[in-house]
Amino acid sequence: MTDSPPFKFEKANDCLIIRVLTRDILEKKAETFQALAAAIKTRSPKATLVDLRAVPGPVTFMDRYQVGEQTGRFLSGLTVAALMTEEQTDKDRIGQKVAMNRGARVEVFTDPACRRSLVEEIRHAGVIAVGR
Repeated sequence: MTDSPPFKFEKANDCLIIRVLTRDILEKKAETFQALAAAIKTRSPKATLVDLRAVPGPVTFMDRYQVGEQTGRFLSGLTVAALMTEEQTDKDRIGQKVAMNRGARVEVFTDPACRRSLVEEIRHAGVIAVGR
Protein backbone atom coordinates (compact mmCIF):
# COMPACT_ATOMS: atom_id res chain seq x y z
CA MET A 1 0.00 0.00 0.00
CA THR A 2 1.04 3.64 -0.20
CA ASP A 3 2.93 5.37 2.60
CA SER A 4 -0.08 7.47 3.61
CA PRO A 5 -2.95 5.86 5.53
CA PRO A 6 -5.50 4.50 3.06
CA PHE A 7 -8.51 5.04 5.39
CA LYS A 8 -9.92 7.57 7.83
CA PHE A 9 -12.53 6.27 10.32
CA GLU A 10 -15.50 8.08 11.84
CA LYS A 11 -18.17 6.64 14.13
CA ALA A 12 -21.74 7.94 13.83
CA ASN A 13 -24.19 6.23 16.20
CA ASP A 14 -23.97 2.53 15.32
CA CYS A 15 -22.60 3.26 11.85
CA LEU A 16 -18.96 3.28 10.78
CA ILE A 17 -17.92 5.77 8.11
CA ILE A 18 -14.70 4.91 6.29
CA ARG A 19 -13.18 7.49 4.00
CA VAL A 20 -10.91 5.90 1.40
CA LEU A 21 -8.03 8.28 0.69
CA THR A 22 -5.85 6.52 -1.92
CA ARG A 23 -6.06 4.56 -5.17
CA ASP A 24 -5.02 1.39 -3.32
CA ILE A 25 -8.65 0.27 -3.39
CA LEU A 26 -8.32 0.17 -7.21
CA GLU A 27 -4.67 -0.75 -7.62
CA LYS A 28 -4.15 -3.19 -4.73
CA LYS A 29 -7.69 -4.46 -4.42
CA ALA A 30 -7.32 -7.72 -2.50
CA GLU A 31 -4.88 -6.33 0.06
CA THR A 32 -6.92 -3.18 0.60
CA PHE A 33 -10.26 -5.00 0.85
CA GLN A 34 -8.76 -7.43 3.34
CA ALA A 35 -7.65 -4.48 5.51
CA LEU A 36 -11.05 -2.83 5.06
CA ALA A 37 -12.90 -5.99 6.11
CA ALA A 38 -10.67 -6.44 9.15
CA ALA A 39 -11.29 -2.85 10.23
CA ILE A 40 -15.05 -3.27 9.88
CA LYS A 41 -15.17 -6.59 11.72
CA THR A 42 -13.01 -5.24 14.56
CA ARG A 43 -15.39 -2.32 15.11
CA SER A 44 -18.64 -4.36 14.65
CA PRO A 45 -20.93 -1.59 13.35
CA LYS A 46 -24.56 -2.21 12.38
CA ALA A 47 -23.70 -0.77 8.97
CA THR A 48 -20.76 0.81 7.19
CA LEU A 49 -20.60 3.69 4.75
CA VAL A 50 -17.47 3.61 2.57
CA ASP A 51 -16.82 7.08 1.17
CA LEU A 52 -14.85 6.72 -2.07
CA ARG A 53 -15.18 10.31 -3.31
CA ALA A 54 -11.54 11.18 -2.48
CA VAL A 55 -10.11 8.32 -4.57
CA PRO A 56 -8.15 10.14 -7.29
CA GLY A 57 -8.13 9.42 -10.99
CA PRO A 58 -10.41 7.58 -13.37
CA VAL A 59 -12.34 4.41 -12.52
CA THR A 60 -12.57 1.90 -15.37
CA PHE A 61 -15.19 -0.75 -16.08
CA MET A 62 -12.74 -3.44 -14.90
CA ASP A 63 -12.04 -1.46 -11.70
CA ARG A 64 -15.77 -1.42 -10.97
CA TYR A 65 -16.14 -5.12 -11.77
CA GLN A 66 -13.15 -6.14 -9.65
CA VAL A 67 -14.20 -3.91 -6.74
CA GLY A 68 -17.55 -5.72 -6.88
CA GLU A 69 -15.74 -9.07 -6.77
CA GLN A 70 -13.64 -8.01 -3.78
CA THR A 71 -16.71 -6.61 -2.02
CA GLY A 72 -18.43 -9.96 -2.41
CA ARG A 73 -15.33 -11.84 -1.32
CA PHE A 74 -14.47 -9.81 1.77
CA LEU A 75 -17.63 -7.94 2.80
CA SER A 76 -20.39 -10.56 2.42
CA GLY A 77 -22.58 -10.71 5.49
CA LEU A 78 -21.95 -7.05 6.32
CA THR A 79 -24.29 -4.14 5.68
CA VAL A 80 -22.34 -1.75 3.45
CA ALA A 81 -23.12 1.39 1.47
CA ALA A 82 -20.71 3.18 -0.86
CA LEU A 83 -20.66 6.93 -1.45
CA MET A 84 -19.12 7.83 -4.82
CA THR A 85 -19.07 10.69 -7.27
CA GLU A 86 -21.20 10.45 -10.41
CA GLU A 87 -17.98 10.12 -12.44
CA GLN A 88 -16.91 7.06 -10.42
CA THR A 89 -20.16 5.19 -11.04
CA ASP A 90 -21.79 3.85 -14.17
CA LYS A 91 -25.48 3.79 -14.98
CA ASP A 92 -25.62 -0.01 -14.90
CA ARG A 93 -24.01 -0.23 -11.42
CA ILE A 94 -21.84 -3.17 -12.50
CA GLY A 95 -19.77 -3.22 -9.30
CA GLN A 96 -22.90 -3.30 -7.15
CA LYS A 97 -24.41 -6.11 -9.24
CA VAL A 98 -21.22 -8.19 -9.09
CA ALA A 99 -20.99 -7.72 -5.31
CA MET A 100 -24.64 -8.64 -4.79
CA ASN A 101 -24.29 -11.71 -7.03
CA ARG A 102 -21.53 -12.81 -4.67
CA GLY A 103 -23.64 -12.38 -1.55
CA ALA A 104 -22.77 -8.86 -0.40
CA ARG A 105 -25.51 -6.49 0.70
CA VAL A 106 -24.42 -3.14 -0.71
CA GLU A 107 -26.02 0.10 -1.86
CA VAL A 108 -24.34 2.80 -3.95
CA PHE A 109 -25.06 6.49 -3.40
CA THR A 110 -23.84 9.58 -5.22
CA ASP A 111 -25.58 12.13 -3.00
CA PRO A 112 -23.56 13.16 0.10
CA ALA A 113 -26.85 13.69 1.96
CA CYS A 114 -27.12 9.89 2.11
CA ARG A 115 -24.60 9.91 4.95
CA ARG A 116 -27.08 11.59 7.26
CA SER A 117 -29.93 9.44 5.93
CA LEU A 118 -27.95 6.25 6.44
CA VAL A 119 -27.04 7.11 10.02
CA GLU A 120 -30.63 8.09 10.83
CA GLU A 121 -32.06 4.91 9.26
CA ILE A 122 -29.69 2.76 11.26
CA ARG A 123 -30.44 4.60 14.47
CA HIS A 124 -34.22 4.46 14.05
CA ALA A 125 -34.87 1.23 12.18
CA GLY A 126 -31.62 -0.69 12.02
CA VAL A 127 -31.80 -0.92 8.23
CA ILE A 128 -30.15 0.77 5.31
CA ALA A 129 -31.91 3.32 3.12
CA VAL A 130 -31.92 2.46 -0.57
CA GLY A 131 -30.86 5.28 -2.84
CA ARG A 132 -28.78 6.32 -5.80
